[in-house]
Order: sequence, then C-alpha cells, then structure tokens
Amino acid sequence: MSQDFMDPELFADFIVEAREHLETIEPNLLELERNPGNLALLNDIFRPMHSLKGASGFLGLNAINGLAHKAENILDELRKGNIPVNPEIMDVILSATDILRTMIENLEQTGVEGDLDTAPVIARIAVLLEGGPVASPEAPAMPSAGDFPPEDAPAPQPEPKPEPVAPKPAPATPAKTIINIEDLPPFLPDPYPLTSIGEGHMADFMEEAREIIERLNAALLELEATGEGPNESINDIFRYFHNLKGNSGIIGHKELNGLTHEAETLLNRVRKGEMVATPAMVDLLLAVVDQVEALVTTIDSGTSIATPLDIRPLVARLKQASEDGYVAEPGNGVAPEPEPEPEPEPIPEPQPQKKAAEAGKGPATAPGYDPEDVAVFESTIDQQITYMTQALAGLNENSESKEMVDGLYRALVTIQNSSGYMGLTDLKVQAERTAGLVDTGRKQGLPFELLLDMLRQECSILGDMLASALVKLRAAPAAAPAEAAAELPPATSAKPQSEPEPQPAPQPEPQRQLQPEPAPEPAPAAESEPAPKPEPKPEPKPEPAPAAKPEPKPAAKPEPKPVPKPAAKPAPKPEPAAAAPQAEAGKPKVSATIRVDHEKLDHLMNLIGELLINRNRFTMLARALEEGKDSGAHIGQQLTETTYAMARISDDLQDTIMKVRMVPVSTVFSRFPRLVRDLSRKSGKEVSLITEGEETELDKSVVEVIGDPLVHLIRNSVDHGIETEAERIAAGKPPVGRVWLRAYHRGNSVAIEIEDDGKGIDPAKMREVAVKKNLMSPEEAKAMDDRDAIDIIFMPGFSSAETITDISGRGVGMDVVRTNIKNLKGTVNVSSEVGKGTKFTLSLPLTLAIIDALMVVVAGQTYALPLDSVSETTKIEVSRMTEINKRKAVTLRGEVLGIVELAEILELPQSQDKQEIAPIVILQDNERRLGLIVDRLLERQEIVIKPLGSYLSEFDMRGISGATIMGDGSVVLILDPHEIYMMSTPGGRSKG
Repeated sequence: MSQDFMDPELFADFIVEAREHLETIEPNLLELERNPGNLALLNDIFRPMHSLKGASGFLGLNAINGLAHKAENILDELRKGNIPVNPEIMDVILSATDILRTMIENLEQTGVEGDLDTAPVIARIAVLLEGGPVASPEAPAMPSAGDFPPEDAPAPQPEPKPEPVAPKPAPATPAKTIINIEDLPPFLPDPYPLTSIGEGHMADFMEEAREIIERLNAALLELEATGEGPNESINDIFRYFHNLKGNSGIIGHKELNGLTHEAETLLNRVRKGEMVATPAMVDLLLAVVDQVEALVTTIDSGTSIATPLDIRPLVARLKQASEDGYVAEPGNGVAPEPEPEPEPEPIPEPQPQKKAAEAGKGPATAPGYDPEDVAVFESTIDQQITYMTQALAGLNENSESKEMVDGLYRALVTIQNSSGYMGLTDLKVQAERTAGLVDTGRKQGLPFELLLDMLRQECSILGDMLASALVKLRAAPAAAPAEAAAELPPATSAKPQSEPEPQPAPQPEPQRQLQPEPAPEPAPAAESEPAPKPEPKPEPKPEPAPAAKPEPKPAAKPEPKPVPKPAAKPAPKPEPAAAAPQAEAGKPKVSATIRVDHEKLDHLMNLIGELLINRNRFTMLARALEEGKDSGAHIGQQLTETTYAMARISDDLQDTIMKVRMVPVSTVFSRFPRLVRDLSRKSGKEVSLITEGEETELDKSVVEVIGDPLVHLIRNSVDHGIETEAERIAAGKPPVGRVWLRAYHRGNSVAIEIEDDGKGIDPAKMREVAVKKNLMSPEEAKAMDDRDAIDIIFMPGFSSAETITDISGRGVGMDVVRTNIKNLKGTVNVSSEVGKGTKFTLSLPLTLAIIDALMVVVAGQTYALPLDSVSETTKIEVSRMTEINKRKAVTLRGEVLGIVELAEILELPQSQDKQEIAPIVILQDNERRLGLIVDRLLERQEIVIKPLGSYLSEFDMRGISGATIMGDGSVVLILDPHEIYMMSTPGGRSKG
C-alpha cells in the first residue's frame, strides 16, 4: 500500500508495535546465546520478527520488510536446526535489530524509513544461510556514529593495528600500540541539537537511559561481588551498553554513542573469552557509567540540545584495554599473556532449495487475507449473528431465561475469538466488552431487563462493525507470496560467498549490487501517482496468528506536525525534495503512554460494566417513583441496596485506579548499592548494604521524591554511623559494617527503614554540641530527655562531625530530609543505642491524594486528623488528670500519658463549659504518645487532600498540613500530627 495515502493512525500504531517487538527480540537473543537449545526461546524471537515483517509489508515499508524478512529466514533455519546458534549469528541479528530500530525512529520523525545501508547485513545473513563463514560484524550505519569509527570491516585488513573484535587469529607477537588522547578526534565543547520529534520523545529517551544506568550499576556490582562473574552477567551488561548505544545513535548523541560503542567493544571480547572481567575492568566500566549519566544529565529535553563533555580520556582507556587484552591494575604495568583466539565453529551447510521452498510457506507480506480464512470467518460470523439475534429476542420475551443468556454469551465469545484470530482488534474488544457485561449480569444474578436496552445497543454496534469488516475482507486482495519482491536474486546472495575472502578492495561492490534489492518499489514512484481512491482501512491485529494477516490497530487520530529541521543532522537525508512533503502530510504523532498490567485493566472494565448496571437500576427506580408502581417502603429498600452497591463499586474503582499509580520502591533502592560501594571506598570502611522489601509499592509521585532523602540518610550511616575496621574489631563487632535498607507496609502507610550496626548516637554529645553551636541554651538541653536529644540531629545547621569530608559533615543533610518527608505528608524518626547502631524510620502515605481521617470538633470548628497517627480514642474523667511539671497527665492502663488541649495548641478560644468527661484522641508519633482533648469526636471519613495556597505562607500555619472539602462544600483543615506533638513540648509553640 502506498505510504502517501496511508492513514497516519496506522503508521503511529505500527511504530508503537514495532518498538515492542524489538524490545522482545533483543533480550531473548542474548538469553538464546546462553541456552542455544531452547526452542521455545527461538519461537519467542521468531514470532515478533515475523509480525514486524508482515506489518511492514502491509504498510509498504519495503526496507524494513526486506531486512525483517531476511532476519526471519535465518531465525527459521535456527528453529529447524539446520544451522547452530553461535555468536556470529547473534551479532548479525543484533545488527539487524539496530538498523530496524533506526528505521522505525526515522519513520516516526520524518515519515520515511531513511536511506540506511542494509546491504552489508543482508549479505552477511545470506552467507550464513549458505553455510559459509561470516566475517566480523560491521557496526550498523547509525546516524550518530559521529567522530568515533565503527567496528572494522569484515574483510581482513593489512594495517598493523586490527580491531580486537575481529575473530581471525592475531599475529603471534603483536606490537603493543599506545593510544593517546591526542590520537582521538578533538573535543568540541559547543552544544548541538539532537534528532527528536519533541520534548516527549527526548524525555522517553532520558527515562530509558536512566533505567539502563541503574541496571548497569547493579549488574557491575554483582559482577564485582562474584569475582570474574558468570556469562549471564557479562551478557546483561553487554546488552545494556548495546541498547544505550542504539538509542543514543537514534537521537544523534555523538559522545554517548561513541563511549558506549567502545564499552560494548570491550565487553564483546569478554563475551568471546578473549579477556577476563577483572576488578580493574569493573572500575573502568563504572567510570564509563558515571560519564554516561553525566552526559544524559546535560541533555535539555525541552530543546533537545546536548552539551558535550570530554569523553576522550575514557575512550582512550577503553581502546587501550581492547588493544592490550587486559585492563591494568593501578601501578601494575605487566600485561598478562594474551590467549589465542579459538577457531570459529564450522556452520553446517543448509539446503538452498528446501530453504527457499519452506520460506514461501509463511503468511504473505502483501496486503490481503487467505481466501479460505475469510470464508470460514464469514460463515462463523453469520451463524453467531443469528444466534445473537435469537438470544436477544428470547430475552425480550423472558428476561430470566438462563438458556438465552448463556447462548448470547457463547455467541459473543465466539465472535471475540474469531475476530482476534483474524487480527480485527476493534471487533475483538467490542465483543469482549459486551460479553463481559453479560457475564457480570450472570454472576450477580441480576434481572436482564435492566441490561436489555444496553445489550441491544452494544450488539447493534457490534453488528455494524462486523458488516463493515466483512465488506473490507471481501474487497481485500487474496494473500500472495510477495516475499520474492523483497528477496535478493540468488546470484547476488551468492556473490559474497564466491568472492575471495582476503580481498578488502571489492567490498563496496556487493553493497552497490545488494542495496537496491530490499526496496524494489521506491517511494518516489508512489508519490508521482495521482490520488487513487482510498483503500479500505483494515482492522488491526492483537497477536500473531499463523493464518491471520498482521495489521496495526488504529489509535486516536493524530495531528500531523511539521518536521523539525535541526541545525546539524547526523544522518544524510534521503531524497529531501520528495520526502519533505510526505513527512509534512503523513508524519504520525505518537503520544506518551504508561504501561499497566492487563489484569488491572480487565478489572477496571468489569467495574465499569457494574457501574453501568447500577446506573440503570437508579434509572429504573426513578421511573418507578414517577409512575407510582411500587410502595415507598419497597422502593426505599431497593434504593438503599443500590446505594450500597454503588459505594462498593466506587471503593473498588478508587482502589483499582490507585493501584495503577503504584510502583515498587525497587526503582529507588536499585541506585544505593553503587552509592554504598563508592562511599565505602572513599571512607576506607568495608560496608555491606542489605535491602529488604523492594517489591513494596508506593505512589509514583512519592517514589520520585524520596531518592534524595534516602541518599542523605545512607551517607550519614556510612560516614558517621559505621566505625573503622580497627574500631569494630576492638568493640567485638565483625570487621564489615552493615547497613539495612528495608520497606514494608504499616497500616495505610509504608515504612522505610535505614538501619546500621555502627556506634549509635550519644545523647549527651548531642546536647553538648547543640549548646556549643548556640542552637539552644544549657537549661533547654538539660531538660531534654534522651529521645528529644537524639532528635537534635534534624535541627538546621547541626553536625556532630569533628571534620568535614566530601561525604558529609556540613550540617545540612538531615534538616533537608525532614523537610522533604514532611512535604510528602510523611514523618521521619530516629532511634539509637550507643554502641549498637541507629535506625531512621520514614513513614510515608501510600498516596498523596486520599487518606482516612478522624473528624473532630474544637472551638466550634471541624478538623481532620490522619487516621494513621491515631492510636485510639477514649473518654476520661477530668478528675483523674494530674499535673506533672506543669503539664496535664493521666495514667491509662499503666502508662503515664501526657494530655494537652488541642484548642490551646492551635491558639483557639477554649470552651468555658467545665467538662466532667473529656473526649481524648491519643496520637502516636513513632513510639511517643500524646492525648489531645477535643470538644467532640465525629466519624471516620475518607478525604481528598488539597494543598494550602501559597498566599497563606505569610501566616503561621504550623500544625496544618492541608485542607479538604466536605460533602456540604465546607472546607476542613487537616492537622499535622508530628507538628502537633512538637508544638505540645516545652517551647514548641514559640519556635517558628
């Protein structure tokens, strides 16, 4: 189909699906290299490649189709066992995925695939299919290779400095080459534009890059901990650098692409057994990761401008390591003896005739369906529409007929499955939704008279969609084996094999002969045609099926946007005069998305179905009231039941929506093993980090903010908490210090603990330092108990460190921690025992939007107290209260409990009425408890938190954390339990 007249929706959806296919293929390829005999894994790679080939063929994307078709052929030979899995084949397929990814990005940005040279990769695939040896893979023609050269060409080179990735044996005694920074291209500090379609695209790149950086840190630390490491760790690290190289190549970031390319080259030697992963190599690669992170940080996602950094020192070290075959330890200039490279395994020769015959058996890439499949589908649909119509007619006569309900459900499920098989996703979704409504009614035992009108409407929509789909299927051309259009002629495929291996000069020749073949129908030919009548837009495909034509599913219609013209484009623009109008007219717009588990969406759809049913029940009750059919008592009972059902559905709906926003804290925890490792080295202490509860989930907005506070706390534990090795041994402790980072659910909140087995916090020293720094008077310090003395650590400017290091000691970290956690409506507390260790506990709300609260009345005003901080409520006789140190107290179940008037803390007028029995709310602030006297206790409610306006900042708002709006429209202030407790302490209300 011509790209000129293709609906942009199809292109947009194809881009999303193609990315998903490539994300599935790449990790499975590396897993396949570890488990060559895993046929299921091969099938998992073959299917998305097959789907990519089919969808690109349908859209007329000949270059993508030709390369995907060749990659599918070699995967098919691997599945049949005609050729074995080996590193050469994996490298070729990975190179193909790199080029496919670049073409997909070009399609997204400009509306065309781009003028990428696929001929070398196709030629190498052809050689492998013919059973000949393949030369070292050449780096794909990425648009951002920049000043850094790709891997060496496949043919052997006579130069004295060969790339170490070449599989041919090196000379017996190679001369060592010293690589200096001066030998590399000069560093240009000027910012330059990157290739992107806008802020959303660049933000996606940066988010994925940060994820890769986290995984690289974790994998390298694991490699360091396990010595030389298993092959799986090396493959994972290689894959992360490989993905980052490809992604940076797509946007045209020269420094990122060049640096990751050199790291990938070094790791490739380790994968092949030519080098050993030593601690020195891990240090070098961690330095590369740090530089990568710095490069990503300098990208302005809004303007897509990159600020370059000088990567030449690291590039020189990586090149030197690849050249020498080892990474020298500091101060050690002795090179280990290089191991001879193993001979490449011979590849069994496949049977060309059998291969060609079987290659034609797959589904055709040309638009169309198998006529037999269309006939079967049409017959099935006609039959099921008849059953559906009969069932609806039967339910109209007898809405309680179980036979009719079951028949309707079976017909809808059959339509759903048949539509899915044919790749008609819209039909499948509509049938699935309607079947879900029927199933919900069946399971809840509802009278179908409530559902009948809605079911008629849904089935009518489904019938119209089916009729339209059948018309399109009948009009579509029959599937034909069009793969021959994308295949290379046998003479061309055999050409690289027939040429002598050692001749580098003729290398460009086969490229010129091979290049035109993947795209036999170039775009300009299509553009010159007059506008034909539009072809029917086929329905999309949910999953690959053997006989189903893979087609992209339509998305919301995008607005075509003009193609941005960056100042410096990394790749040559193919046919700019012809491509520009096409890009202007048909460039797809892909919106940013968030991935959600399918089960959550299914549950959400079921809840929406129940909501519609309940809405119809309200409509029926309103009609009954208008007509006066039923008695008021009967209608009242039904109204109560329906209201309860609505409350249950809304609670479930709220819970499901909140779960969609939840992410595991592992996304934050994953950065700290690297942090502890670096801090351990800087401080000269041996420290081990133990993480627990990484699967605990928090609201995404909370997880994004807690990273910095946790960094401060872990720095504090390593620098101030953990002793030196000599001090630990003298104290009878293990020489290796331990820091625990754990998360767990506690009621309606999540607790995160940072605990160490260090020297602990000395309360006496805290008082002494606070007085010395004039943070409090000696009298105030003396009046403090040990717990309050330990809390001095959170005061601004406080530091007990005798010397300031580059890790901590400036007295700013802990105050920032408490402020940030307070902004999240959370609390942070510390407990410590001298000589045993210290534990910080962060209590965070599951979400920042909705909380359970206890409503109380004070001085005629209603306030909300977060229920998480309420230990209990009770009523106490005023006569039982006594005074201790000018403060009220009462003995409650053997515990002396401090009592304070909430009105006094909030500086509200206190009631003049003398109460004999006072309502008490007992607050829990970590392990401390406080009784608040209120005028009246109200009910527990779920409330929506609203922030206070910035214009209130000029007032003293201590003790108030937010506000909420009640059902009657009144505004209620939400109290901050921790602030209330602190304001109840001596001098607490005077601080501000």
